[in-house]
Amino acid sequence: MQDVIDTAVSFPAVIFTVSTVFFLGFWLATTLLGAGINSLDDFDFDFDGDADLDVDAEVSGENSGGLLRASLEFLGITGMPILLALNLLSIFSWATVMIALTLVGGDANPLVGLLFAVGAFLLGGFITGRIAKRFDNVFLPTPAIRREQLVGRMCTITTTKVTTTFGQAEVRDDEGGSMVIQVRSEGENALSTGDRALIFDLDRDEGVFQVTADTGLEM
Repeated sequence: MQDVIDTAVSFPAVIFTVSTVFFLGFWLATTLLGAGINSLDDFDFDFDGDADLDVDAEVSGENSGGLLRASLEFLGITGMPILLALNLLSIFSWATVMIALTLVGGDANPLVGLLFAVGAFLLGGFITGRIAKRFDNVFLPTPAIRREQLVGRMCTITTTKVTTTFGQAEVRDDEGGSMVIQVRSEGENALSTGDRALIFDLDRDEGVFQVTADTGLEM
């Protein structure tokens, strides 16, 4: 066991060890603390004021941009959510370099280690790309809902209060999916976790929705 740990923290395996631990820790944290994450003030995935409310970024061939997306496409990883792709890429690269280092006795000079790292990355990308192609139908994107389409819908408050500067709510789409949005309310109100509210306006500059309590409407 100690030999495995020593290999995992040696160069170049440590590169993929750190990334694998990071991504696995991320998934664990979001799974265990998913409900609590809604309490973070102004937690918002909407980076583009004109963008659709589609927070599950996809690795696709259309409108690709950025070094990360281009690198994944170069490895043949398309049609899969970026975070899942990076997680699998890290795990397979880590497993590959661990096997390589074990075969050479758990030690390699910097040059050989660098070659191992590059080779493990490419092989990990190849395996991840094959998985992405096999399950590409699972990750078919659903039509994104534009923010303007949410005005007039009902939502469920997920924070303990809604003020002029703080608040979040869950709103469901026609397909049964849900998304968390930033909401605000002017004046006094008794909105709290679990209450229903009507979305009646959108502040495009701030990217937040104005809501009001309305228990008379159906979800």
